[in-house]
Amino acid sequence: MTDAFLPCSRLPRACAGWSAIALAGLTPRRRLDLADKRADWKEALAALGRFAASPGYARPMDMRADAALDNYLQWQEAGQQACRLLIYGLDLGLDGAALRPIYLETVALWKDAAAVAGHARASMAQHGQDDGVAPPIATRGSSYPYAVILLALASLLGAQDEVPAIVEQVLAFDTDRLLDYLSAGAIELHAVNETLFHKHPYGALLPFFEQLDAALPDPLVPYLKAQYEEFHRLSPRQQKKGGPWLGTYYWALEVAALSVLYGWDDTALRASPCYPANLVDFARAHAAA
Repeated sequence: MTDAFLPCSRLPRACAGWSAIALAGLTPRRRLDLADKRADWKEALAALGRFAASPGYARPMDMRADAALDNYLQWQEAGQQACRLLIYGLDLGLDGAALRPIYLETVALWKDAAAVAGHARASMAQHGQDDGVAPPIATRGSSYPYAVILLALASLLGAQDEVPAIVEQVLAFDTDRLLDYLSAGAIELHAVNETLFHKHPYGALLPFFEQLDAALPDPLVPYLKAQYEEFHRLSPRQQKKGGPWLGTYYWALEVAALSVLYGWDDTALRASPCYPANLVDFARAHAAA
């Protein structure tokens, strides 16, 4: 008997809508190879379309044991592709109004992945293969940036209602200091985890976290410069020094989200090309509407 699966996501319909987005008239938000970036967008969208048309998307609860686990890994990859699509859209010049529905579908996809994980975990146990099934985003590993992307964009795209489900279902409550700060606007925290799971670049946020008085944006100015602007100017070989860099691609989404959550005057932060000021403006306008 097949278990019932009632998905949160509507990926086939979403992919059809995203394919209709006109990229030609957009103005990129940073210097880039426009043809390459459009190709990245189309490649990610094609991968999501293939997944949306697969039996593993339509009937994940039909899978058993190893097949269920393998299918769950495909769900994780689809969630990561959707996060990358959001970043490509931001690069290419999509505004907050266009990015918001993509984000909401991305969160829905990750919530479905959590349900598929639960099925894979139960199926593996039934077959005596309980080797452990990780949550959709294992925050102590290399997928940490996707956690930052989801929680930061919740603030930047006016979707704070999604935060509790992200923390509970997608992250399995395994959050560090930064993730706790990013989720604090939607979740009442009795205590903040003092640990940062990843040093590079987030260890440089300690001067911000350890301010004795009210949290101010001043320590984030050198953070933006050193950890994003200067890092992106390094050669690929130089970027590998000091361990894995797990920032949110070109854009310092965590800094922008903190600006929204704290309501700062962010004039100094806007001087950085890696600060997505347009999303901060969108979030503030959305909150005021």
